[in-house]
Amino acid sequence: MPIRLTVVFLILALIVPVAVGFIGDFRKDTEVSDLLIQAKTVSDTAKKTYYAGIGGVFTADVSIGTGCRLDIGGEGSDAYEIRMVYSDEEVGRVFMERPPVRFAEPVSVSGILTLEFECVSCDGGAAVRVSVL
Repeated sequence: MPIRLTVVFLILALIVPVAVGFIGDFRKDTEVSDLLIQAKTVSDTAKKTYYAGIGGVFTADVSIGTGCRLDIGGEGSDAYEIRMVYSDEEVGRVFMERPPVRFAEPVSVSGILTLEFECVSCDGGAAVRVSVL
């Protein structure tokens, strides 16, 4: 009987860390997948706003999980992208290529909120300004 009990505990000692790691990876994959859906919502609304022309205004509701954020826009070529961040680690980017939508100023968002998108004149062209309502 003691040998069987020892074997059972040995098997559990080997399986439990693997199972815990699997659950952690599954949670991260789920959060990143949800983050991609929210980035796509931002991207689609920014395109719609850009196509509306200067003065066009739209809103979008986003729900970004705890420990996650979207970094919208930036400096230089970063002004044309949305970065997805999970636990301070960049896990993906959405590029605004077709059309090449430029974000007027960088903004980081997280939580459950409503974003306002406005097409504005910027450096002789059009850009989309994103703000939190």
